[in-house]
Parts: sequence; structure tokens; C-alpha cells
Amino acid sequence: MADSDAAATATQTAGTELSRDLRLFDITMVGVGAMIGAGIFALTGIAAGVAGPGLILAFALNGVLTMCTAMVYAEIGSAIPGAGGGYLWSKFGLPDAAAFLAGWMDWLAHAVAGSLYAVIFGAYAVWGLQTILGWGTPPTGEVHGDAGTLFGVDAVYFAKGLTLAVCLLFIYVNYRGSSETGKVGNIITVSKIIAIAIFIAFGVAAMIRGGGVEEGVAAVPVAAKFAPFLPEGFSGVLVGMGLTFIAFEGYEIIVQAGEEVVDPRRNIPKAVFWSLAIVIPIYILVAIVCIGALAIPSNLVVPVGPFEAGDTWAYLAALGETGVAEAANQFMPWGTGAILLVIGALLSTMSALNATTYSSTRVSFAMGRDRNLPAVMASVSPKTRTPVAALLASGGLITVVALFLDAEKVAAATCVMFLLVFIGVNVAAIMVRRKYGDKMRYGYVMPLFPLIPIIAIIGQLAVVVFLLIHEPLSLYLTAGWIGIGLVIYYTYSRRHEHEHKASPVVLEQRAAIVENDHRVLVPVANPAHAGPLVDLGARLARAGDGALMVLHVVAVPEQLPYAAAGRFVAYAKGLADGALEMALATGVPAVGLVRVAHHPARSIVDTIIDRECQTLVLGWRGPKLAASGPPDQFDARRARIGSQIDYVLTRADADTVVIRGELPPNPRSVLIPVANPRQGRFAVKVAEAVAGPDTTIRLMNVARTREEAAARGAQIMEAIFDTDELETTTETRSLPVTMNAVVATSVARALYKACDSADVVIVGAAVDTWLHRIAFTRFHYDLARYYDGPLLLVRLRSGRPKFALQSVVDFFRSREPR
Repeated sequence: MADSDAAATATQTAGTELSRDLRLFDITMVGVGAMIGAGIFALTGIAAGVAGPGLILAFALNGVLTMCTAMVYAEIGSAIPGAGGGYLWSKFGLPDAAAFLAGWMDWLAHAVAGSLYAVIFGAYAVWGLQTILGWGTPPTGEVHGDAGTLFGVDAVYFAKGLTLAVCLLFIYVNYRGSSETGKVGNIITVSKIIAIAIFIAFGVAAMIRGGGVEEGVAAVPVAAKFAPFLPEGFSGVLVGMGLTFIAFEGYEIIVQAGEEVVDPRRNIPKAVFWSLAIVIPIYILVAIVCIGALAIPSNLVVPVGPFEAGDTWAYLAALGETGVAEAANQFMPWGTGAILLVIGALLSTMSALNATTYSSTRVSFAMGRDRNLPAVMASVSPKTRTPVAALLASGGLITVVALFLDAEKVAAATCVMFLLVFIGVNVAAIMVRRKYGDKMRYGYVMPLFPLIPIIAIIGQLAVVVFLLIHEPLSLYLTAGWIGIGLVIYYTYSRRHEHEHKASPVVLEQRAAIVENDHRVLVPVANPAHAGPLVDLGARLARAGDGALMVLHVVAVPEQLPYAAAGRFVAYAKGLADGALEMALATGVPAVGLVRVAHHPARSIVDTIIDRECQTLVLGWRGPKLAASGPPDQFDARRARIGSQIDYVLTRADADTVVIRGELPPNPRSVLIPVANPRQGRFAVKVAEAVAGPDTTIRLMNVARTREEAAARGAQIMEAIFDTDELETTTETRSLPVTMNAVVATSVARALYKACDSADVVIVGAAVDTWLHRIAFTRFHYDLARYYDGPLLLVRLRSGRPKFALQSVVDFFRSREPR
């Protein structure tokens, strides 16, 4: 299988694949249906109040910003066409916690958007029945007045009933499968496009006539209604962009359906661009006709005072959510404006609810498949090939928010969450190109990379900051949902995802005897080299009153499934038995493990994590060339010792000892060069573990002057042994320790000279920082080339907070795939 296909299906497992029923037209209509919701009817008037005629520019700039991210979605969606969309790509292009949060926010944002559409559907349906058909008693018209009745029932409760009914309807439609979902969505979406096109056509005709031709309406030249174009300045345009950005949300649903699209590499990019090509002009035209065709009644006086005749944008803003309805009533004949508005709003809310139910289900399904949510979320109906549990969970969330919470207030935070997800996807796209660019097969490649995603990131960040400042509730809700997500991730999701994806254990011997808190892991690959590793691991385990875990990894070729590893396991069992016998012969409690993996280094990391190993022992063959040969190539920015060892060191946080050579049973002299007291303290503990009864531990530090050497030597002794004396004994075994403060201009030469009289050399890792993890450098590599005796390279663990931050920084710095 090609690398790109492997990446595209990395999260697909048997029994959780969806059916491919959606063609180009179907998936394009899904995107259009999701974008053209009730927001265009409800938000146009509100946004006009802050942007004026500049609302047209706000829609256009939002279109540009959306197009930038859409190009990102088209590229990465064509390369990785899987259910989950932005969440799935974040798994490839963002650190683990950030990828989880992308899916967590995306799930809630789509669900709450669906709740808002369901609430608006119920409200518009009741308004239409009362106002147009004259059923029941109409509302009083006051802000907090009586909502009226329908069939003897309070209109508020009747609207709630319709909200519940439409939620249940689209849960059932989505259960029938993507084919049925697409057919219903196509009919609704095409119908509402026709309704909006009729509205725009009558508006353009009214503008051509000059507007204000009706009795009691002031006639004003159309051009005057657009001057001044920016009455509130460009800041008003930015406000309008923030208020209306949610109306552009929806095209990402196209790529979330990647597993159900026919020929996704070709059709997903086309559908993304076709949907935006339909929606963006519609939004701009609606804004133009609402301002240009609307006229202010001659004698109108509102609570804020009379309007100037040309300030139709201010009149539109005063009308708020009903501004589009008033415009329709003015320039459409025979009272058809209200009817068309209600039809358009009902169709829009239904298609948007259908799309958001579909998308939230796919996100939760993908998270369940990765075990970020319970595994039941990944179950698929054998009859309809739809994710039933994910659909019920998402539909239930939509229904509960719609019925019992203030969906409009909660929805204020969804815009922020959508923007944060889009920012994450833009960052992920850059990282996917960086890490997988030559391994992916793209159906579309965006131009001007990485400028396009960077422009999108900057623009979306600006809108997020603005919204959080001007909508405090959005800040609280977003922070609260992210906080809940982090708790779930660190207490549940991370562990279950690791268990699901970790390399399988095919053999475990003497597991029941290990009750020790301290576990020393010793991976062994070659029986001929197992002795020194097991011996060192046993010494470290005995010193820490711990147990030894001997691991052998059966390396299976990438193109073979794990099930094909049977013929390798018998050999591996024999090797594991021999290594375990060595370990038990030392008198230390021991366990033997055999795992199957495509990448042995990843299996070592899996074992450290799921068996909670505190110490790791790794074998190293040393530099490839002798000290007298030419220098080996050494990339100081990447692998320090070797690709396998480097992989483990950067992905697992454990006290690590890398051994080259074989330890003598009773070394006379153990040399420890010390520059970093923290690593030096750990090196001394390792020296105690490997020392014999007659061993002397020699610490060494190099300085340029005698005064500096004396001061530095005393500081190191104080940091490690709580004494400034240059001679002392170890705490556990009372072994003699001496500090040799050397004056020299070359640290390397002084160290090489000292190594000549040492039986074992132990060198600590370089000093790392919170932003950069450094294990072993060129200094350690060159020392190994010079000194041919037993050499131990040791590194103390970073600790969880520091390791977590280092992992994030290393992820973005590295070009290596996950």
C-alpha cells in the first residue's frame, strides 16, 4: 500500500468503515446547505448596524478569509479523505492534546449550531402559522410580551414541540444512511437557493426602478443609500465580520464526509470550491439588495429618532432579525415577501440542521474510532452503514441544547470554537506538508504555500481576539468546554487511545510476581548482546529494590499485518526465554514480554507508557568508524546517537542509561565528567549500582583557571552530596568519591586523558531547557569514538510538565512523521 493510502486509512479499522454514496453534486449541496442557514436572514440586519453599507465588504472579506482556509481543506481533504475532517488531520499535524481538543470543539460547535437551527425552525414555523395563516392568537409584539397561542397551546411550548420534532426527523434521516441524507438535503438545499434567488431578483428589480415607489415610502436614489460606505470606519467592518463569520461555516462538512464520497481525491476539492462559489455571491447580493432596495417609510419615527432618508442601513439595523423580512415585504408583490421569507428560513434551517447533525456525528464517530471517546461511538449499523451510537449521542446533544438551554447564547461561543478549529487545521496543514509532503497523494495542491494558511491563521486569530473581548460569554463558554475536554483527555482519552493503538503483547511471562514500584525496562534484540544489557538492568533494579522487564519486539514488515507475525513469534519466544533466564539468575524479580510491531522503537515507547517503567536500558553499538578514521556525519539538529535510540529518547520520559560495551564485575575506577549537577546526581546513582566493593567514583570538572576550578568543584559537590569537600562517600553504599577539578583550555582533551585510567566512564546528558530537549550531543559522540572501554550515557527524566512542553516544541521542530 502506498504511504498516502496508508495515511488516509490509518484510522479505519475493520467493522467501522462507512459506505461511499455521495457524488459531487450531493456533497456540494451538503456544503451549501450547511452554510446557508438561518444566519443570513437573522444576522444581516444586526451586522448592518455596526458596518453600515460596509456589510458588503464584511461579507466579501469573510469570503476571502474563508477561501484561504477552504484551499487548505481542499488540499488536505484530498490527501486524507476520512471521517472527522479537521479532527482527523489534527491527529497528523498537531500534538496529541491539541488534536483531541480540535475534535472536541468541532463536535460541540456543530452540535450547538444544529441546536440553534432547530430553535429558529420552531420560532419561524410558529410565526408563519400565526402571522401568515392567522392560526391561534398572534404575539403582542412587545419585547417581553405574550407569545400568543396555537391550537390552545402557549406558542412557546408549541415551538419547543416543533423543535423536538425536527431534531428527531433529521436523526432518523441521518440513520437511513448518507444516500438518504444526501437526497433529502439536495431537495431542501435546491429549494432554498431558488427561494433566495427569487428574493434577490425582486430586490435587484426594485433597485433598477430606483426604490421607494410605493405609497408612503420616501424615494431615494439607490447610490445615496451606500454613502457613506463605512459610516463606522473599518472597525465596523471587522465587527460585522465577527458577527457574520458563522454564516460561512459549513464547507468543512464536505471533507468530514471523506469516507462516504465517491472518488474523494477528485470530488472533495471540487465540492469545496463549488459550494463557496455559490454561497459567497449569494451573501453579497443579499446584503446589496437589503440596503439598496429597502426604503424608509416617510413618517417613520423609532425610539432612537427619525432616520435620514438615505440611511437604509440604520433602518435595517433597527429592524434587527426582521430586517430581511421587511425588505421582502417592501419590494415583493402581493404580500409574498413574508411567505417567501418563512419558506426560505424553514428550508435553510432544515438543510443546515441536516448538515450539522451529519457532521457532528462524523466527528464523534472518528473520535470513538481513535478511542478518544468510548469505543461504542465507532459502532456502525450493518444495515445502513451509519454510526448509530455517534448519531444518537450527537442528536441527543443537539436536542438537549435546543430544548433546555439558551441555544442562541451558547451559539455565541461556537463561532470562536469554529475559528479555533480552523486555525488548528491551518497549522496542521503546514505540518502535514512538512512531515508527510512527499508521502501523500494529493488531488489538489494549494498555491502560494505556506502563505495561504498563514494569512488564514492571522485573520482568524484577529477575529477570535475581537470576539473574546467583545463577547465575554464566548470566552467563558469556550474556556469551560476546553477545560472539560482537557480533564477528559488526561483522565480517560489518552490512556484508552494508547491502549487501542499500542503494539500488541503476544507473550508475557511471570507477570504476576512483579509488585515493585520501580521497573527497569531492558529491550533485547540479539541474543549475543543480551548479556551486558540484562546485567546492567539487574544491577539498576537491585539498587532501586525494583524489578526487571525484558522486552523483545518482533519486527513485522510494514506491508504485512500483525496476524502474519506467527512464524516470527516462536523464535522470539526462545529469545525471550533465554533473556528471562539470565535475568532470574541475578536474583532480581523479572518479567518477559514479547510484542509485535512495525516499528520496534515505538513498541519500546508503548511499553514504557503502559507498564509505567521508570528506568530504561538501551544498548548501543557505538560510532560506525574508529577514532582514527574520518569524522562520521552527525546532524546536531536531529539524531544524537542513532535513529532508534533518538526516537525513544524524544517520545518517552524515563531515566535512561545507554550502554556501549560490557561492564566489568568489579571496576576499580568509575569516571564521571560533571557539568550539569542534576544529571551528575543521577550518574552517581548509576555508578553506585554498577560499582563493586573496591570501586572509587571519580568526578571531574574542567575550568580555565585554578580559582574557577576550585569554586566550580565545590559547587558541584554541594549540589550532589550537600558538602563542599572534594572527597566524600556515597549515601547508599559508602563508596569513596573524589572531585578532580582540572584546569585546561580544552575540555575534550582533558577528558580523553582522564579516560585512559578509567574502567568505566559515565557521562550525563546535556543541559536541556523547557523549550528544547537535548539528550546526547557531538561531545558524547566524539567521546565514544575515542574511548573504547565500557561507556554509559545517562539521562534523567524531565518530569511531566517539562516533558509535555518539550514534546510540543519538538513536534513542530521535527520533520519526522508521528
